[in-house]
Parts: sequence; structure tokens; C-alpha cells
Amino acid sequence: MSGPTAQGAAKAAGREIPYAFGYQVPDEFIRLPEPTESEGWHEALATLMPDADEEQLASAGAQMRASLPGLAAGSGDTVVLTAMCLGTEDVEGDERLSMGLLAVTVRPSTHRDRLLAAEAIFQAEQRKLFAREGRLQELNFPLGKGVQGRQDILIAAKLPAGPGVMSTSLRLLTLPAGMAAAAGVEDPTGAAATIRPTLPVAALQLIVPAPRDYCVYVTISTPSLFLLDSYSGRLAHIGRTFTFNPSQEHDG
Repeated sequence: MSGPTAQGAAKAAGREIPYAFGYQVPDEFIRLPEPTESEGWHEALATLMPDADEEQLASAGAQMRASLPGLAAGSGDTVVLTAMCLGTEDVEGDERLSMGLLAVTVRPSTHRDRLLAAEAIFQAEQRKLFAREGRLQELNFPLGKGVQGRQDILIAAKLPAGPGVMSTSLRLLTLPAGMAAAAGVEDPTGAAATIRPTLPVAALQLIVPAPRDYCVYVTISTPSLFLLDSYSGRLAHIGRTFTFNPSQEHDG
């Protein structure tokens, strides 16, 4: 799925901050309508879940519309895109469920220097992810350096669009009941999926400071932990294709 240049305005402190950037999303992600809209949900979910019946599609749509605002955006974020991947992938000869939620959001910032902003974000994320950990393993790649703990990875990356910060962490997420049931996801306790199971989820995130005034957050959440490398590759693809509007580029 191509991501044409996203343009709009994020609100901060009573003022609008313009944003403009472009990116490409892997084709397996299906764009989801706005939660406040009623049109387009049936078509999107029918594409994601071709074997679901009308009742399951309606239930999944209602659950997704109720849950997406909390899943896709943090406090003060402007949502640009939400999309979902749902299907199967081959894992050592076995077909395994592949489910991922993608969110692209914009958050206002007061920075004027992208490198300094990325360094500040890296330090803040490191404190948040590794506050209770002891010694960390250092990582050194051709296009990035970072640290790794027991469950989390943090990398300062060099992207074509400029500096960025990538992270992978584990957390718990409560799946919408309709989506979990239609996808055949069972609760870890063995109960029916309709009770909204809480599952371990990998959260992969890329943060890219714009030339000024805002940062873009690209987040993929997936309960398919055995496909972590596959989803990491998808996030890396988005990062490689990410561009800011040249008219907004200036020193910084």
C-alpha cells in the first residue's frame, strides 16, 4: 500500500503545526477507516477476514471502532493512518497466524535540530524501557547503534530522511473481542475469544523528527511474536521509504 504524502496540521498549545511527509506501507496492510466513520468498515474487514460471516464482521467492526483511538494514538497525537495485516505466514513449514496493527501518528515538538531531537528521544526511551535493568548489551550496526535488554531493543538509526529512533518492546494488549473471535485467536486461559483476551504483544516503533515542530511515530503492534523479524522488516521498509516534503527541509 503506497502512502502518499500526508499533509495536515497537528494541534499544540492552541495553535496548528503543519506537517507533510511521505512513506510506503507493505501491501499486506489494509487501511482502516476513521473510527468516527461508518462507511468502509465492512469492506476493509471483509478483505482482512474473508471467511467471517456478517455477524462476525459487524462485531469486529464495532470493537475496532471502539478500541482504535486508544490503540493507535498517545496523548496529544494526531492520527494519520491506521492499517491492519491479518493472515498467515510460513514459519518453518507451518502456517501461523500473522496479525499486526499499524499506526502512523504526528506529535508536536519544539525542536529545531533533528539530530538533537533524536538524541533526546533516544535518552528518554532508554530511561523508560530500561529503568529497572542493570547492564545492557551494546548494539552496533552499519546504520544504527543502540542497546538491548532482556525484552527490549533501542536503536538510534540513520534513515534516508534523517535521524530516527527505533525500538522493540513487549507489553500486554487486550484484543477487540470480535476481531479475536473472527481471527480464531484463543484466550491463553482456554476460554472463548469473545471474552477479550489479553495477549503478549510486541510493539515496534519508529520515531522520526521532522525538520522542525513535530515528530512522526510509526508503530506496529503484533501478538505474532514468532514473526518478530518479519514485522521488523516491514517497519524498516517504511523507514527506508520515509521522506519529508522538500519545501519543509532546512538546516537542523
